[in-house]
Amino acid sequence: MSSPDLSGGCTISNGNGKCQSLGLALVSLLLAPAVIAQEEELPAIHFSLKPRLCVLADGEEVCRDELEVRWSSEQKRSLCLYQDGQPMPLECWTDANTGVYRFTLAASASTDFQLREEGASTVLGREIFEVVHQQKRYRKTRRNPWNFF
Repeated sequence: MSSPDLSGGCTISNGNGKCQSLGLALVSLLLAPAVIAQEEELPAIHFSLKPRLCVLADGEEVCRDELEVRWSSEQKRSLCLYQDGQPMPLECWTDANTGVYRFTLAASASTDFQLREEGASTVLGREIFEVVHQQKRYRKTRRNPWNFF
């Protein structure tokens, strides 16, 4: 390990006798308090979707399921629930700490649900309702039934 060279601004050695720059490390250390402070200003929002998965059997085209969306926050918020591709919200809550919305969904493909601040486009929470097509459990045999070898 080499000693620090203060004239060139290098303070860490990588063990091969070559100095590495601390610029990136210093920038990340300087920005870390800002990121932490930003996270402290905005309380966490817990957002859940149940169920999150639908498995379609052979021959089924559309998944119909009863979904339940829940959210909670330590601070009162005005939030809206959006379904991907829909301009209008499914439900909105004003000055609430929690919210629950139950509805029936008919979907043939996976769908994205977003929780946004009322009147804003910033996504605060995202859950995906995944639609999966069941795979066939059998495979075609590789040889003919009359072939014994």
